Amino acid sequence: MRKIAYCEMFDNELTHGWYLGTRNLLVSILKKYLPTNAKILDAGCGTGGTIVYLKKTGFSNIFGIDNSKLAISFCRQRKLTNIKSATVNHLPFKDQSFDAVICLDVLYHQGVNQHKTISEFSRVLKKDGLLYIQEPAYNWLKSKHDKIVSTERRFTKGSLKEILELARFEIIKLSYFNTLLFPGIALKRLADKLLGPNSKTSDITPLPKQLNSLLKQFLFFETTLVKFLYLPFGLSVICLCKK
Repeated sequence: MRKIAYCEMFDNELTHGWYLGTRNLLVSILKKYLPTNAKILDAGCGTGGTIVYLKKTGFSNIFGIDNSKLAISFCRQRKLTNIKSATVNHLPFKDQSFDAVICLDVLYHQGVNQHKTISEFSRVLKKDGLLYIQEPAYNWLKSKHDKIVSTERRFTKGSLKEILELARFEIIKLSYFNTLLFPGIALKRLADKLLGPNSKTSDITPLPKQLNSLLKQFLFFETTLVKFLYLPFGLSVICLCKK
């Protein structure tokens, strides 16, 4: 990702409704299957906001890796420990080291070998270990945001399921997410792509307080829905699976 994207992530990820909503979904799923002392790897931890959120919600044994020196420096500013500089293509951990691996919006980046990365996740997971993945959906939604964050590919439920089953993961939950706001945001993405200026910023910029609160409320509501349903479309696709 470009430097500006990491800076915007660091500045906004602890308060932005999208980050709060997607992490709320992550925690609600993990707590159903894992004790809070489970050993968890955040593979592609960025500037550390997810680890901060996990710690605030009770998880205590979390490790992180990222291949960006800038991202690692931001993690240090958050006083996070157990952070290593590494790529998801080659994880610097022994076999069967973790109870769970989480990977949020990483597989879609340029330079990530998705099959090698999934194989690495399997290697470092203990028997019956859990893998949670969240990725942007639909290649046709690529826009200026994707250029800033160096996107190579987006996913569908089918494409994500295919690479996970190829690595012999057992799918527990597979659904789209960020569905209720999908029509409006999809139209904006398409408009930016076709008509908008060549922006130098990502989509993760500060929102007006009321709009940010509304986004958070929609995503928290969807978290409740995902517990019982499989959402048919959305801006993200999420998957929980077992080794």
